[in-house]
Amino acid sequence: MNSKARLYTNYLQKNWVIWLLISCLTLIIYSQTTSYDLLPNFDDDAYFSDKRINNLDAGHVKEYFTDYFLGMYQPLPVLSFAVVEQLFPGSMQAQRLCNILLHCINILLVLLVINKLTGNPYVSAFTALFFAVHPMHVESVTWISTRSNLMFSTFYLGSLFAFLNLKENRAVFKWSIIISCFALALLSKVTAVTLPAVLLLVHWYRGGKFRSYSIFRYVPLFILSSVFIWIGIQASTPFGHITEMSQNYTFLQRFVLFFHALWLYLYKFFIPVNQSVIYLFPFLENGELSASYLISAILALVGSGAVLLIGFKMHKHQSAKDILFGFMFFLITISVAMPLKWSRTIIIAERYTYLPYIGLSVGVLLLLFGFTDKNKKRRLILTLALLFYAFLFSVQSFQRNKVWQTPITLFTDVVDKKIGKAETAMGFYNRGNEYLRLKNAELAISDYSSAIKLYPSYHEAYYNRGLVFYLTGDNPSAIKDFSTTIEIKNDFVDAFINRGAAYRNTGLYELALSDLDKAISLRPSELAYLSRGVLYYSNLNQPEMACSDWTLAAQLGSQQAKDLLQQYCFGQ
Repeated sequence: MNSKARLYTNYLQKNWVIWLLISCLTLIIYSQTTSYDLLPNFDDDAYFSDKRINNLDAGHVKEYFTDYFLGMYQPLPVLSFAVVEQLFPGSMQAQRLCNILLHCINILLVLLVINKLTGNPYVSAFTALFFAVHPMHVESVTWISTRSNLMFSTFYLGSLFAFLNLKENRAVFKWSIIISCFALALLSKVTAVTLPAVLLLVHWYRGGKFRSYSIFRYVPLFILSSVFIWIGIQASTPFGHITEMSQNYTFLQRFVLFFHALWLYLYKFFIPVNQSVIYLFPFLENGELSASYLISAILALVGSGAVLLIGFKMHKHQSAKDILFGFMFFLITISVAMPLKWSRTIIIAERYTYLPYIGLSVGVLLLLFGFTDKNKKRRLILTLALLFYAFLFSVQSFQRNKVWQTPITLFTDVVDKKIGKAETAMGFYNRGNEYLRLKNAELAISDYSSAIKLYPSYHEAYYNRGLVFYLTGDNPSAIKDFSTTIEIKNDFVDAFINRGAAYRNTGLYELALSDLDKAISLRPSELAYLSRGVLYYSNLNQPEMACSDWTLAAQLGSQQAKDLLQQYCFGQ
């Protein structure tokens, strides 16, 4: 074996040992989660109650690639759900182990990519370690529904690995691998659209020149990005991911909130305290944001501006170039998650840090280890300090995983943290939903009432509390809550249907008919036609009208309507 081959073998052996050690630590951190069930009322049940996922066949595989799931285009993660479900029916343990395995693969890819990029084994090892144990990454690994985050990152990092390692004299093969991995990343999550910009950043960082023929190679990648940005918008908009906020923020307030979101991502990289599964846009107090938002926005704006300005001006100095690269990697990869166009009510999400924090880690670690060059004592002290920091992160991640055990523990954590009125209100609301599912009416009503107290215009909380009142036979209270729901949101179809049902229970048949007519005028549905048909037949003595409505409900797919037609209409 020649010296070059021996060096390469040693390089691989060291990386494998480091990866195995970090993976063992990762397994310890996440081992407890394998006993957790899925999270009802929080996306998991939406996936695993879908017949297309529970029944893997050619027709359903075609739908994975031609349809949207939960407002996202993510065929490969959905396919992975179906494959694991086929191999291990009903096993959430298998689904969770799949997430952990993907995380471990990503740790290896981070280790190899950063080692090749920086040539610094300390930086690559600690970047991989912090990637593995960072508390902000718990959401991506423990929540089954975020499989797309893990899978797109695998192919994204694979594309970076190919970009860094394949020889230039095999350009066609190299770029075919890069484009293939990129396509697979996009088929996992549209967030991967940032890869072409990151590859250009890496090209610059490695001293590459921006000649026309070299830039031309990136054109197919940018075309793919454009196509999938369009697909992502088509998927998200009807589902409600991309929408205007209920709060009427001014342009200046939106500017402040943008940099407040950036501040949250930055400071939680270093000090991940007050973690939550929910971070919402804040309620306005007398039309104004609180001073804390302005202060955090100023800190983010000034800090980011300083890093960029100094980095660009001093980029010929390696330390400045390192910091600039790491920060730009972070900004590019986090950009699609920033509130440029409002996404539901979420201002940030911890899962969005999964890839971006790699950039921050690389920049900070290159700077720190740059101070220890040729000084073994400093390097030893820094290494021990970073190991201690990683240990603290590991303990915090282990404890954070306990929060994800059930919806009750998850949303109790949100309520107890009291991050803000908006977050606490939604925490009460989501926990109330779980109590409703568990048929604990008293606790459900209590939580919905707490949510309403914090946010008096919370129409979903009024509606769900009305449902609990209706299900427990308190029709007057149900009617009151459904009416409040309609006052706040006058096109809430289900509120009209259920208020109609409550009116019917109290003998107010004309009011019930009026509500069902309104529901059908807003959105014809099998439930509305079915309910109005029952009202016509049982209470208004109009069997012909009842049969007409049940026919329409049956045409929309209602089996109950078909049974009623057979019993009361066709059988006469």
